[in-house]
Amino acid sequence: MKSSELYALKKAKQLISTQIGILNYISKLPVLHGDPQLIAYGIYPCDSTRLGALRFSGRSSGCGYNWRDAILSTLGEVVERYCPTFYNRSAFIKSSYNQLDKPAVHPNDVALFHPRQYEKFNFPFVPFSEDQEVHWAPCLDLKTGKERWFPASLIYLPWAEEEELIGLSTSTGLAAHTNFYKAVLNGLYELVERDAFVMTWMHNIVPAKILIAAEIESFLRRFYPPHYEYHFFDITYDIKLPTVLGMCFGKAEYGDFVAVGSACRSTFAEALDKVIKEMGQAVSYFRYLLGVKRDWYPNRFEHVHNFEEHSIFYLKRTDLWHVFDVWRDALPTKVIDFEEKRVNDERDEVKRILRLFVDCQCDILLKNLTTSDALEAGYHSVKVISPQLVQLGGDYNYYFLGGERLYDVPGKCGYQAKSFDRLNPYPHPFP
Repeated sequence: MKSSELYALKKAKQLISTQIGILNYISKLPVLHGDPQLIAYGIYPCDSTRLGALRFSGRSSGCGYNWRDAILSTLGEVVERYCPTFYNRSAFIKSSYNQLDKPAVHPNDVALFHPRQYEKFNFPFVPFSEDQEVHWAPCLDLKTGKERWFPASLIYLPWAEEEELIGLSTSTGLAAHTNFYKAVLNGLYELVERDAFVMTWMHNIVPAKILIAAEIESFLRRFYPPHYEYHFFDITYDIKLPTVLGMCFGKAEYGDFVAVGSACRSTFAEALDKVIKEMGQAVSYFRYLLGVKRDWYPNRFEHVHNFEEHSIFYLKRTDLWHVFDVWRDALPTKVIDFEEKRVNDERDEVKRILRLFVDCQCDILLKNLTTSDALEAGYHSVKVISPQLVQLGGDYNYYFLGGERLYDVPGKCGYQAKSFDRLNPYPHPFP
């Protein structure tokens, strides 16, 4: 065990307590013989309302190919979801953009909803205009190093202040790690990954398919059942960070499944490894969700209201698997180096990625969400924000379809871009 891992594990023990812990228990999740051979852990969360926060949902888990990575991954996700439940109301300013006497992100730069979405009956969100009052929170603009304000309702999760809602915060860009720069780096990766996945899905883009070469095949056979069917794609667009989409089709005792994952990293090897791990973790997660959602059957797309339901939608609706045909039928054309490693340290890599965002005229803000108890346990929690990037929605009725990038970037990258009316109407399969 590395000394850094041992130190992190010793410090992280402070997170676990039935009386004062961020989580009450951590438990190893069962893995059946026919499942991918990953080690996974789940947690029982604390009641964060007793600490003056909103309720921490605590549906956190993590996995790895060894117990150390799996536990550290699980604890990191717990902190990532715990810290955003706390906020200091006195640090906010309730104002419209026009009346705010602070440097702030312009409402037009925030990728939220398409004008047509606001026309829907009972649509719960209002357009984010220059005259719309919201609570603003100070952030750090990573391009300038100066303070810049952003709507607090799009940072903290959950959000319960009295105001007309312009949208809801998502977990995109949230990250926690024992290394501050690794936390920022992971937040940046996730922004790019989700933006790329949404563009791929909504426009039915079939990008370069990755060849499953011998070293990739060997890795898959080491940890995964031989009867699974894999498809991997390079979904890197204008922000030139390697981003991979994966689809895995298989069969378990609960029936046929399709597991989808995506990841962005500094190399294709690291991105592909993360995707493979995500898809493997989904197999046992499906088992749990199908038990919880035994009586749920989505006759209409509008019945899909959260990421859990998105992840099992196509397990319930195998009659709709034709939506994946364009990707399954594609032929592999791209070869990657599965042994490639990142050369920069975390700090230099963050600086390099910031330059990529600047080149694409995308802003990057940082909000440090670290609570005192998380910091004492050795963790840093952040929210990395890029207002222009497209977020992945968890409710089919409220997908984020208003950002200019969603309609502009595919065409700039040589793909056929669709108008709002011609976007993919099927729910995404992302967990």
